[in-house]
Formats: sequence, C-alpha cells, structure tokens
Amino acid sequence: MKSRILIVLVLAVIFNQGFLYSQELPEQYREKFSDSFSIRKEQHLNLGKYTDRLVEERINKTLTFFKPDYSNIESYKKSTSKYRKKYFKTIGYPPPHEKSGEFIIKPVGEDKYSNVYRVWVEVLDGVKTYGIYVVPRNLKGKAPLIIAIHGGSGCPEAIVGIDTREPYHNLGYEAVKRGYIVWAPELIDRVTYGGDPKIEEAHRHQVDRKAKLGGTSLEAILLHKIKCSVDALIKSRPEIDTDRIGVTGLSRGGRYTLLTTASLPYIKCAVVSGMFIDHASYLKRDRSDPKKPVDIGILRSFGNAEKVGMVCPRPLMVQMGVNDPVIPIKGARVEIPRAALHYQKLGIPDKFQFFEHSGGHEFHLESLFGFFEKHLK
Repeated sequence: MKSRILIVLVLAVIFNQGFLYSQELPEQYREKFSDSFSIRKEQHLNLGKYTDRLVEERINKTLTFFKPDYSNIESYKKSTSKYRKKYFKTIGYPPPHEKSGEFIIKPVGEDKYSNVYRVWVEVLDGVKTYGIYVVPRNLKGKAPLIIAIHGGSGCPEAIVGIDTREPYHNLGYEAVKRGYIVWAPELIDRVTYGGDPKIEEAHRHQVDRKAKLGGTSLEAILLHKIKCSVDALIKSRPEIDTDRIGVTGLSRGGRYTLLTTASLPYIKCAVVSGMFIDHASYLKRDRSDPKKPVDIGILRSFGNAEKVGMVCPRPLMVQMGVNDPVIPIKGARVEIPRAALHYQKLGIPDKFQFFEHSGGHEFHLESLFGFFEKHLK
C-alpha cells in the first residue's frame, strides 16, 4: 500500500514539474543570426585550412610522383610509357566514337616557294579536323614535316602566313622556304583579330565542360585531332619523310606542342614557344584567385617538368621572351631546372635547351630553325 502511494506521489511530482516547465518555455526558441556567426566562421576557416593542405599535398605529389628509370635511355623510355598511359586516363583519351574516315585535300593557292592546300580529315563520328598543308614548290623526293600549332584566338591561316599575325613571324612561309613541309592543324578558336563573330553555342569552354560530362575533355579531343590528322597525312602524302617529324607552337600552341610530343613517340623533336609555367605556382594561383575556375584533373597531375619527362630523350627546346606580357618568363625559370633534370640524369643535357630572347610573346625564328636544322634536317 505504501509503495503504491509512493509511486502516485512521484508521478504527481513529475507531472507537476512538466506542467510548470511547459508554462515557463517560450512558444518558439529564437536567437539572432549574429549569435551563431562565430560557429559559421569556424566552419569556413577550418575547411579553408583543410583544402589548403590538400593543395599543398597535390603540389608535393606533382613534384615527386614522376620517377622514371634513369639507368639507361631504353629503360627510361620503357618506364615513362606507364606515365603516358596515366596522363591519357587523366584527360579521357582517346575520346569516344573514334572514326578513321574521309580525307579531303583541296588546293588553295601557290606562290614562289610553296603550294598551299586545305585539308579535312574525319577523326570522330561527325567530327572532322581541319588545317592548312603547305608543300615546298617543285619538291622532289621527301622532306621533313613540321607540325605548326597556332595559339589562342588563332587559326592555321595565321601561323602559316596566309594572313598577317605578327607574333608568328610568318612561320609557315619561312619553314617552306627552308625546305620543310608544314601542317597547321586547327585548335578550335574564335579569331578575334580577324573579326570573327561569337559562336556562343560552340564556345570552347562550354564544349570542354560538356566533353567532361561525357568522360573526355577538349584537350583529349584536340590531341586526338592532331594525331589522327598527322596519321592521315603520313598515309596519304608520300612526300612526307616519316622519320623526320617535328612540332612547334606559340602560346596555347606551345602547350599543345608539349602535350603532342609527350603523347606521340614518333615525333622526333619539338620547340615550345611562349608557354612554360611553374606548375606549383599555377596551383597556388588557382587556390588564391576566387574568380578563377579550377580545372581539376586536367594539367594538375602533370606539370611541365613531367611532360618534358615524357618527351625525353628526344630533343626539345623551350623559348621564352624576357619581355613577354602574356606568360611571364619568371615561371619558366623556376620550372626549367626541374625539366632539364631528366636529360641531365641520362647524360644528354645538350638535347634540352632553354632559350631566352629579348622579345615578347612571339616566336624567335632564328633559334627555332637552328634547332630544327640540327635535330630534324
């Protein structure tokens, strides 16, 4: 009986306390947004520190992951093939729906030194690569081929000299005068200095984003277009000496020169002009610039030094203008020693050259053709 009375009293107390508490509680708990600002700030700062650490780890990884076998040249070439495969996987190469289709070549004109053609080659389902092909006039036998890659806002017509664009210094025309065949592939761009209207539905950045959604990238597609166009020319044009193929490019074309040479072992030598950056600083810049969209994956695992490692032991020149306002030379001066190390460790330092000229964002033809004369002709 006493235990029942005790239970009833306890329940009564609990009920009354709950009743009293409910009477004391507000209808809805409220506080000012500013009261929780310190919590949000802590969340932001902690995440910022965490992602800063990720960037530093990525930088360190980029500078240390490339470890080929330097014991001899053949072992080196074999060991770098795995990095080439990794690079292809990173960019989504080859792109889907490959197609080796129609090859079209049409005469455009001729001059004292050359015959000029336009070429189209189907390389993907519904996609053709395009470019300008220039052959020395009255060529007898075979001649070496230079792949000439234009820069940003450029076109094949500019780099071969059909119309004037000063930074190229009439490269294609000068090459043909020296006995080279020239192939200038299109990189897909709007020629602003030529007055091209905007093509919003096919802007290169939008194309790149959609390509990545499909498991590839604009970089992979352009690399594929360059490769397939050269393959088609080799197959169709008997005047090309397939043992003497070189490549050069300015600015964005310099970047694709390095990528193309690193990816295609049959290229014998290359000259990169106006585009060689310090990869670590590039990553740090992307981290610190809130307006700069970061392209994760592409160009982040492989810096220029690692791409040079995939070119080595083939001859390579990098030329930069000390007064370049577009790509400052200071980045190249940091990255070049890392790149040159591959050649030094193999005992062939003379096959890698870094040339600083007094100009700006432009080709330096004298050193460029001097390099090709030595290693290609």
